[in-house]
Parts: sequence; structure tokens; C-alpha cells
Amino acid sequence: MAHGPQRREPRRFEPPPWEREQFERLERERVGDAAPAQPEPEAPTVPEPVPGIGAMPEPAAREPEPAGLPGVDEMLLALKAEEPPAVEAAWKLGLVVAVLVGTIGIMLVIWGMVALARSAASGPAGIMGATIMSVMGGLFVGLATWMGARSLKQRGVL
Repeated sequence: MAHGPQRREPRRFEPPPWEREQFERLERERVGDAAPAQPEPEAPTVPEPVPGIGAMPEPAAREPEPAGLPGVDEMLLALKAEEPPAVEAAWKLGLVVAVLVGTIGIMLVIWGMVALARSAASGPAGIMGATIMSVMGGLFVGLATWMGARSLKQRGVL
């Protein structure tokens, strides 16, 4: 004999601890709405100019509004302190890649110079190829320098 799916009671909503006070205040206000109506406070009136001077009196100082929910900023700071930095070891990878790209760049520059010395007799195509190889090697060395500097700056060395 097969049994149908058993129905469970829906769970009662419980607010998170940092919002419990606001939910309780809201509940008190709802209960207060069901109670006899209380007179609303009068809206502040705009002051009139002082006769003869034409100046407006200074308004009364207000209390600053709260910046957000109480305790949320502290909670977020605590959570941030618990989390490991997302790119903690990225600087190591940056240095490894910088060394690799720099090595390739230096090799291209050396090969370009050797090819330039050998291609003087081979004509303009050989000279152009050797020059392009040397320039690309120089660009690789520059890229490696930039990557290494950025990685060390991220680490806080530079």
C-alpha cells in the first residue's frame, strides 16, 4: 500500500539576529495601529521672515539620521576579516610569467641580433626579419618588466 507524500507544517520565519530588533519594532507598530488612533504630531511650519529685517530665523538643529541598520557594518567587517584574500598568491604567478616572458624576449633579441649580423649579405628581407625579431624581443622584455613591477607592487614590495 503506497502512502502519499506527507505534508509538513511550514517553518515559522525567524529574522536573522542582526535584524531581530527591527522586526520586533515593526511588530509593535502593527499592534499599535490596531489600537485606538493616536493624534498625529503636527508638521513643522515654515518660519516667517522677521518684520523689518527680512531675515529668516535659523531652523532648530536636527538629530542626524542613522547611516544604516545597526550592527551591519560591524558584521560585514568581521566577515571580511574571516575571508582569505581572493588573489593572495596571484603575485607569485605574475612573477613566474614575467620571468618566462622576459626570458623569451631576451632570446628573441639575441637571435635577432645574430640574424642581423648574418643577414647583412642576404638583402633587405633578412634585415627586416632580424629587425622585427629584435623589436618583438624588446617588447617582450618591456612587458615582462611591467608585469614584474605590477606583481611586486601588489605584494607591497615596490
